[in-house]
Amino acid sequence: MTSFAHRKTALLPSPFRACLLAALASGAVLIGGPLPLDSALAQAPGAKASSPSPTAPAAQPTLSSEPGVTTASYGDWVLRCQRVGTAEKAARLCEVSQAMQVQGQPAPIAQVAIGPVPGEAGLRVTALLPVAVSFPSTVRIGLEEKDAKAPLLDLAWRRCLPGGCVADGPVKEDLKRWREAEAPGRLLFRSAGGQEVAIPLSFRGLAPALDALGKER
Repeated sequence: MTSFAHRKTALLPSPFRACLLAALASGAVLIGGPLPLDSALAQAPGAKASSPSPTAPAAQPTLSSEPGVTTASYGDWVLRCQRVGTAEKAARLCEVSQAMQVQGQPAPIAQVAIGPVPGEAGLRVTALLPVAVSFPSTVRIGLEEKDAKAPLLDLAWRRCLPGGCVADGPVKEDLKRWREAEAPGRLLFRSAGGQEVAIPLSFRGLAPALDALGKER
């Protein structure tokens, strides 16, 4: 049985979504190297995440070695903001993100980030997964419920780079359910071998993280 853990510190440049969009536009290789896909993942589609606590820990602002970067932890989510641009046209980009890691591996198996996109009114969710995925397919995110017909958010694949494959999409109604969720969630995708892989996703701390994100906009 493969064990998963939630990482609060992403290994990719930050903010995660902003750098992904820049990488997609330029075709650059993502820093941090390829995301590993443990072979055991394909054999553990029903892996369970630990149940989230009723209340999330208070935000813990931390300093980053990156210039102009601030982070604050909310349960299993991290609010990360970065100052970009010139002194005359500086902008502050923020997101909330979570990285999921396979026990015993140094790099995350997947990363999810939620944040605004310049020129759009709502929020978008972006997922970064290993390159060992199957096409055509989609990435699905939702609550881990017994009802197989429970609604899941479909993310369309955008592009694959040497460091991983990126999927994203707008999120609104699903976000309301995730904010109030007491049960764990799941991220589903189809591996290159055709097997459906389920990675546990925690919603613990998402509500206060999104509230803090809203204050940054």
